[in-house]
Amino acid sequence: MRINTNVGALNSSHQIFVNQVASQGSMRKLSSGLRIARAADDAAGLAIANKLRTQSRSLNQAAANADQGSAMLQIAEGGANTIQRIIERQKELITQKLNSSSDSSTSATIEAEISTLSAEVARIANSTTFLGTTVLASLTFQVADVSANGILTVNASLTVSTVSLVGTATLAQADSAMDAINSVLTSIGAGQNRLDFTQTNLKSSVVNIRSAESTVRDVDMAEEMASFTRNKILSQAAQAMMSQANQSTESVLSLLK
Repeated sequence: MRINTNVGALNSSHQIFVNQVASQGSMRKLSSGLRIARAADDAAGLAIANKLRTQSRSLNQAAANADQGSAMLQIAEGGANTIQRIIERQKELITQKLNSSSDSSTSATIEAEISTLSAEVARIANSTTFLGTTVLASLTFQVADVSANGILTVNASLTVSTVSLVGTATLAQADSAMDAINSVLTSIGAGQNRLDFTQTNLKSSVVNIRSAESTVRDVDMAEEMASFTRNKILSQAAQAMMSQANQSTESVLSLLK
């Protein structure tokens, strides 16, 4: 029997310390909802979770870029639709001028309107912009990274000379101008569809990556609560055993009587 070194009390004290540290860790995780509340909890896991979070934020921004590209194409579509209606009006005027009953003054008036409308086509083509960028042009959208898969090009280019009609234009020239503007509208529509699919894919990727991050970073509340309860009970048991170890040395006094 020894009194200078109470091994039982020392062991109990050590277990109290270990269980308290574990309980504090569980409380930190339960209160934050994170399995990795600090780097010491899982250094390798923290690095993986941070990379996943960075990737998801980058993909969210890529989706926002695609959304801005779609807005740009909507503005381009609005301008192209206006030009298409102007060409329709010009063809109507050209057909009217073909009427044999039209006199020279009427024909001159019609030709003047056709030319004026062509000037408006040129003005719309040059002034339809998005954040200072002319949208009726060959547009390149940087959706994601600098690789080829991150670049999307839409040929919404409109050459004004191909859709401009002079007062003496023929029906064939009007049809050619209509084909040119319809080609632009087709490119815009295809680009919008591509951007929509791009956004859908990006948002799906974000969900999957966030899910992967959650499995690494977030705590399982039920499991951690069970661990916290176990450590709390072990701490109480260790404290009880420490009391017993301290009382056991009192038996030495019986030898001194």
